[in-house]
Amino acid sequence: MGLLSFIPELNNIDRINHELDWYAASDDRSLFLQKNQDGDFIGLVGIEKQAPYLMIHHLAFIPQQQTSEHEDEIFDFLSDYYPDLQMMGTIETTPILAKWEKKKHDQDE
Repeated sequence: MGLLSFIPELNNIDRINHELDWYAASDDRSLFLQKNQDGDFIGLVGIEKQAPYLMIHHLAFIPQQQTSEHEDEIFDFLSDYYPDLQMMGTIETTPILAKWEKKKHDQDE
């Protein structure tokens, strides 16, 4: 079940398979994996391009790797990869995205 199993609403294999099918059904949806310095997969983010927005649908980490540093790395990557799209979160992902946006805003001042 992998990293998706760390998302509370994806609590069984049928639900995970449904989500994977949903991502595969459109070129505007993607799952990105994050590795640590040792090359181990530690997190993932699920996105959907809806110009002018980039919707952050899912964000998951293995428990010992869920840190604000790793969250920031994923959002930094997405910001660089999709520079013309504004990131937006779901009810679940907005609080984490808002923390990253505040840090970026504070750094720019």
